[in-house]
Amino acid sequence: MYPIHVDLCGKKVVVAGGGPVAYRKIRDLLKEKAIITVISIDAVKEIQELHEQKSLTWISREVKSKDFEKAFLIVAATNSNEVNAEIAINVNESQLINVADQPKLGNFIIPSVVKRGKLVLSVSTSGASPSLSISIKKELQQKYSKDYESYLEFLFECRNIIKNEFPKIKRKALMAELTDPVFLHDVNKRYGYKKTLTNEKVRNLVK
Repeated sequence: MYPIHVDLCGKKVVVAGGGPVAYRKIRDLLKEKAIITVISIDAVKEIQELHEQKSLTWISREVKSKDFEKAFLIVAATNSNEVNAEIAINVNESQLINVADQPKLGNFIIPSVVKRGKLVLSVSTSGASPSLSISIKKELQQKYSKDYESYLEFLFECRNIIKNEFPKIKRKALMAELTDPVFLHDVNKRYGYKKTLTNEKVRNLVK
């Protein structure tokens, strides 16, 4: 499969199923600010609470084919293999669908993900060993600390200054300086470098 990162902000997502598996999928989808509709006769307490908080819409009934007509992304996570398979067969070929218990029936899989702000690390064994994916995810969580969140913000801000305010002849060298490992854990070094960039920017404007 071809790995991509999809922007789900404001996109309509339909989840068939209201059990623990569905909830795990929903929890991650909410972080991406998707507009979620859950179709299931029953739902775990967490999903019901999210519905009451208006974080999603829960419709308490059996799934119907029309439920997916306008969905950008679909998750089939009912407790019935047959129902999940039927959903996969009947969705539009241009829609994204993940089938929780039968990944080969869908057209995308959901990897294990580690997020550190703008840094996104995803791991997948293509269904060969979900437990190995989880193990690798834990290793990545330990290796890439939360320092990367502020570090990536620093890189993003500096890159924008360099890209927008400096001539091309200087950009490559400045970009290379940003990758110095000293900036990862030293906030004062970051502040000093940004100040240097800003001062250099002012000097360029004066010239």
